[in-house]
Amino acid sequence: MENTGYIALSRQTALWRRMDTIANNLANMNTSGFRGQDMMFTDYLVRTPNTDSAFRDQVRFVQDIGQVNDLTPGPQKSTGNAMDLALQGDDTFFAVEAFGGEKYTRSGGFTLDDQGKLVTRDGSTVLSDAGTPIFIAPNESRFNVSESGTVSTENGVIAKLKVVRFDNPQALRRVGSTLWEANTDQTAQPAPEARVAQGLLEGSNINGVVEMTRMIDVQRSYQQTQNIIDREDERIRKTIDIWTRRSV
Repeated sequence: MENTGYIALSRQTALWRRMDTIANNLANMNTSGFRGQDMMFTDYLVRTPNTDSAFRDQVRFVQDIGQVNDLTPGPQKSTGNAMDLALQGDDTFFAVEAFGGEKYTRSGGFTLDDQGKLVTRDGSTVLSDAGTPIFIAPNESRFNVSESGTVSTENGVIAKLKVVRFDNPQALRRVGSTLWEANTDQTAQPAPEARVAQGLLEGSNINGVVEMTRMIDVQRSYQQTQNIIDREDERIRKTIDIWTRRSV
């Protein structure tokens, strides 16, 4: 395959990965606390073997270098459920225990397990600022959370939610749909300025119309690139055919 074909193929590969990202965004359009992602691209410069060419340094391939997280907050809606909590602002997270380690989420749809422990809807343990689980006694019927994250019942204060922030939230790695984990060089920091709203649930920040428009653009770009590959293949076949006839 000539350079044109390789370059077009690298473009198609990058578009395919972006399509996967868009499809995942659309699939989680109604997932509470979900944050959208998009691909980051750059060009990859390759020196061609023909050192006599004036354009030997001009062959560039498309390369996706990672994903960027859209951390803008999603819309919040009132649910009337006392255990539905939403964080105000876009750079703070609830701390939970999941998969053997501390993870972080914006999805505040909490509930109680059969032991009275406060958990997320996928079963992750909600942590207090002391790093411990939060338990509600069977005889306690009132569940209140203040703006500062203090959890209390009719019997008094139980704990305070662990709400954290990061210097570089873009470096967080997604785990599943709504959980994030920090890299080894990142440390979760307390967020005393965070505000918690009770009875509200933050939705996904995905705009379905925008994502569908992106998907159409990717499909068109993919087809245009395929047309380039087809034309290049036709050109090569015609060239081979001409040289074959001349050599006969």
